[in-house]
Amino acid sequence: MLFGVHAVRWLPHWFGRPIRDSRSARLLRRQIESNDRIRLALGSNSHCTDGWIAAGCDHFDLVDSASWSCFFQKSSVDAILAENVWEHLSRLEGKIAARNCFQFLRPGGYLRVAVPDEFHPSQQSQDQLRRGGERRAENPCVLYNHHSFAEAFLSIGFRVRLIEFFDHEGVFHSNQWDVSKGLVHRTLLFDERNITQPFAYTSLVLDAAKPDSATMGLVPETYHTPDPEFTGFGKVADGDHPKHPDFHRDAA
Repeated sequence: MLFGVHAVRWLPHWFGRPIRDSRSARLLRRQIESNDRIRLALGSNSHCTDGWIAAGCDHFDLVDSASWSCFFQKSSVDAILAENVWEHLSRLEGKIAARNCFQFLRPGGYLRVAVPDEFHPSQQSQDQLRRGGERRAENPCVLYNHHSFAEAFLSIGFRVRLIEFFDHEGVFHSNQWDVSKGLVHRTLLFDERNITQPFAYTSLVLDAAKPDSATMGLVPETYHTPDPEFTGFGKVADGDHPKHPDFHRDAA
């Protein structure tokens, strides 16, 4: 057993609404206690396969370390998957949530996270998502690009590996990734809508590993500070972007 049972009467979730300690919270505790490895799928959009534990907004507050402590000991979580979660936090909240993930991940643990891509061609003409880092009440979303998103985790101490993203010139980059370490649905390969409209539904996806990453089978040298060239990432040639149906999806 990883921890004692804590009484949690009120927990705010990451949108700030207080909730009672619920049946689902008690179920989460039982799942954590019964699993040898703790792999969390955060939010309703994260794909929860066998061996992963679904943790919704009614369980704990991402930006409150005390809330995390009600379920986990520090350095005890093996992996965290978060698809379409971070854009619903302000930039400050996103950094706090990243710091909490770093504290509660074990050495070698990792966070796989996906958000809408600021540099995706479809985002360039959309004004409903605010870029300034504060949430709008009617559209509580923040846009990141590969530089700003990677920096949010690098600044905490993570080692970052970009998986899928558009650059500032609208060129798509992709790197091979292990689906067993967390399936992100809205990606080039797994969103079925890309069959008829290639590159229309992709995400900015990265892995953020807490050193030592080698213990999770992640290659340490592939985690780095992003550079302008992104050496080793496959990309769509300028003449083919973004509709070329035969884009090679693996890394070059």
